[in-house]
Amino acid sequence: MELLTWSPIIFPRNGFPRDGEGKPFLPGNAIREAITSAVIYYYIKKDREIENKVKAYLLKKGLKAEEIIDRVKEIILEKYPVLNGLEVPERLYLENGELYETRAEVFDLKKWEDVEDFKVEVFKGVIELPISSPHIDKLKAAGHSFCEALAKMEMKMLGDHPLAENFYKPLLNEMKRWEIPLRVGMWTEVQFKGHLLFFWRIKEVRDRLFEELKTDIRPKRVIYLPREKCTTGWCELKI
Repeated sequence: MELLTWSPIIFPRNGFPRDGEGKPFLPGNAIREAITSAVIYYYIKKDREIENKVKAYLLKKGLKAEEIIDRVKEIILEKYPVLNGLEVPERLYLENGELYETRAEVFDLKKWEDVEDFKVEVFKGVIELPISSPHIDKLKAAGHSFCEALAKMEMKMLGDHPLAENFYKPLLNEMKRWEIPLRVGMWTEVQFKGHLLFFWRIKEVRDRLFEELKTDIRPKRVIYLPREKCTTGWCELKI
């Protein structure tokens, strides 16, 4: 398998890690996290029982931010163990593409403005990704469900910003033909990234999490690359 980066990957702000010989790599955890985000969204959307269990948990008082995603994942995997048997190498070397420094902006989708900019190392190209899973078909469905929903949400929040027309519309058209879409690496600075995306339209959950944790579950701040005219981390896993 291989990972095609349709827009550059960031990981993290201070650049990609290097091995003992100075060779840059993407940690395998970045792929596991991207797959987990997709699985969480897909099964909450797909299964009303799962949705209700997760909703009941998120409406409890005394939530601890650092425990939320692990508990939500447990609820899903108890019924759908689709991450069992997933094997991803610890290091994915960046040998087939371009690794370079560029300027990034943190774009606030709600305020519709740049709130910060910084220099960052990015990678654009193809990454050899010898992963294995007995649940590839389910991961494919999850990847499409999550990434298409995420792209539509970001495009809607952009309104008539040129990025919506020039980047997101073509992206959504292309994404329908991808084998397994994933959002990889650092693409937002919101605490829960896209893990709780399903609930961003459900006011009582959104309000409770804001009340308990003082955070918005919507990934409303995205990383934008002005030179490349795109947001980051849109990838396709090709089987």
